[in-house]
Amino acid sequence: MGSSPIALITDVDWEGSSLEREIIEARGFQVVVAPDSSEKTLSSLAADAAVILVCFASLTAAAIEAASHAHGILRYGGGTNNIDLDAAARMNIPVFNVPDFCVEEVADHALMLMLALNRSLEKQVAVVRSGGWAMPAELPPRISTQTLGLVGMGRTGQAFARRAAPLGMEVLYTMSSRELPQDIVATRVDNILELASLVDVLSIHLPLTPSTADIIDSAVLRAMKPSAMLLNVARGGLVNTDDLVQALRTEEIAHAGLDVTNPEPLPVDHPLRSLPQCIVTPHFAYRSQEAIDEVRRRVANAALALLEGGSPAEDDVTRVG
Repeated sequence: MGSSPIALITDVDWEGSSLEREIIEARGFQVVVAPDSSEKTLSSLAADAAVILVCFASLTAAAIEAASHAHGILRYGGGTNNIDLDAAARMNIPVFNVPDFCVEEVADHALMLMLALNRSLEKQVAVVRSGGWAMPAELPPRISTQTLGLVGMGRTGQAFARRAAPLGMEVLYTMSSRELPQDIVATRVDNILELASLVDVLSIHLPLTPSTADIIDSAVLRAMKPSAMLLNVARGGLVNTDDLVQALRTEEIAHAGLDVTNPEPLPVDHPLRSLPQCIVTPHFAYRSQEAIDEVRRRVANAALALLEGGSPAEDDVTRVG
């Protein structure tokens, strides 16, 4: 591989690595893209890596402990649940992420799912494509009469709140004590069960951590109105999948719109793929040409800073922990 320091890319969710190479190799460093993301392969390649760039691959303790020369781990995105942070801490390898590159896209996707479910879009399109012209029998509620509940009020929750307000929706939220920007009108509720009982749309905007895993469970789903919908554009593990399937089958809730699932991808025969009350998209919410270009450039710039013995710019990445 030569003698120059190596930037290891564990996996890519786009075409090629030309942008990263343009930034990093121009300064005399190497870029190596792993041929697969198995623990064995990543452990072998990490031994020579000065910096590791990771998208969706699992960076296990074994892979991180092999990275004895690494100056940093950089996540293409916000969540770090695919990185063994305890192992990184033991190895004194700082971990960085990019939590804000796709805020607009994810909020747009949540809005799309909400409106598509409210207006029975999937059913209408299916009827027309099959040669029919019949309208769905059920009449949707006027969206301006609906209340949106946000579980978490970080960047994406705030962006969704900004989109909901012009539609006339009342916005409630919980699991956030931060002071909201002046342009957001929302009311804080004490806990998730209370929020679930009050809203027509419950949308999740939390990171996945041990304390938030399966936070949407049977108790929360039972607290929701039978006419309500659940949205998840954050992390699949925030929702107990079995409980959600049961709630949809027994009509404890009316709809679910999911861009993330647990497991992911869903098995071909999984009920969430076929339940008519549910729309599932394949973890697409974060994607736009601008968002992908932005996160790649910011991570590559941060990698270059580490390779040159410096610290990444705060405008590029955020240190985790």
